[in-house]
Amino acid sequence: MRNLKLTIAYDGTDFHGWQVQPGLPTIQGELERAFGKLFNHAVHVTGSGRTDAGVHALAQVATVQTERSMDTDAVQRGGNALLPREIRILSVEEVSTEFHPRHSAKSKTYEYHIWRDPIVSPFHVRYVYPFRYPLNEDLMDDASRQFLGTHDFTSFCAAATEIEDRVRTIFEAEWSREDPIWVFRIRGSGFLQYMVRTIAGTILEAGQGRIQPAAIADIFAARDRKLAGPSLPPAGLHLVTVEY
Repeated sequence: MRNLKLTIAYDGTDFHGWQVQPGLPTIQGELERAFGKLFNHAVHVTGSGRTDAGVHALAQVATVQTERSMDTDAVQRGGNALLPREIRILSVEEVSTEFHPRHSAKSKTYEYHIWRDPIVSPFHVRYVYPFRYPLNEDLMDDASRQFLGTHDFTSFCAAATEIEDRVRTIFEAEWSREDPIWVFRIRGSGFLQYMVRTIAGTILEAGQGRIQPAAIADIFAARDRKLAGPSLPPAGLHLVTVEY
């Protein structure tokens, strides 16, 4: 059985997230439908993680297994021909059966995009969060630095998450600002459900003076989701890369 590594980009606006859900369009569901037809047998596509409904990816990584001898270029062309235009296979590579897109990953990078002008361009509206209220950049940068290092992120993930080990390491957390788009870039060992969106929401609260950056250490220690900022809408979130 061949193990094929897929690098995939998608606009998640019209999909109910990554994971297959009966009767609903999902990224995993579309990929399994396309590759099942291409290979003429049932397949399971495994991703590096489960992006939520409305979240986008520039380079999601996944694997699919097949006994077909089709070369990787043909797999890419055939897959793209069968997929909706919002999902594109950027590359296909044959890898060892020991490679697992989630377990083998060393880090992931996400970006959250905020639109600062009063009017959102129709060419960006699906990919940004409009936020035009005043923000203190120094407070935002200070708050961002509080997330660096290894922490228990219970206060910054979905309250209903079933994952017990919520300790993650953040290697990078910083903003780039070129109006009208401000970009929060975060790279870490892994991420929990809603974690990036909640971190970004907490930093916006700090930028408005509602949460003091120094208080973020206490929010970590409390392990209480109610103390952190809001989880921002999914449209602004982009999975950028998965590193191995």
